Amino acid sequence: MSYSGTTAASTAANPPSRITAGFLSQRNIRESTSLAEGGALWSYTSTNLTTDMLAASFFSDADRLGMRNGDIIMSASYTTEGSSSILVIGVIQFDSTSAASIASTGAMITSTFA
Repeated sequence: MSYSGTTAASTAANPPSRITAGFLSQRNIRESTSLAEGGALWSYTSTNLTTDMLAASFFSDADRLGMRNGDIIMSASYTTEGSSSILVIGVIQFDSTSAASIASTGAMITSTFA
């Protein structure tokens, strides 16, 4: 499933929500998309699969939302279509100057279920 960000129709839009701007860092003004700049905490709930969020440039409007490299995102997601939801905690990584995804190497934790 594709991401429905701020540019989607108003009834379809489902961008992540920033919970706090500087929860993990003193640095809370976006200056660039360089590594380890972030510190904000985001929440995202959708029917997207965890693999969708790992795809390059998944959050196509990340810069418009104010996301930065190193921001933390918590998401209720799915491992497979129709499965139970799981908790995903990951780190935002920019793939371009405007789009980001959850970093796929050593930067995502998922819950397990029985």
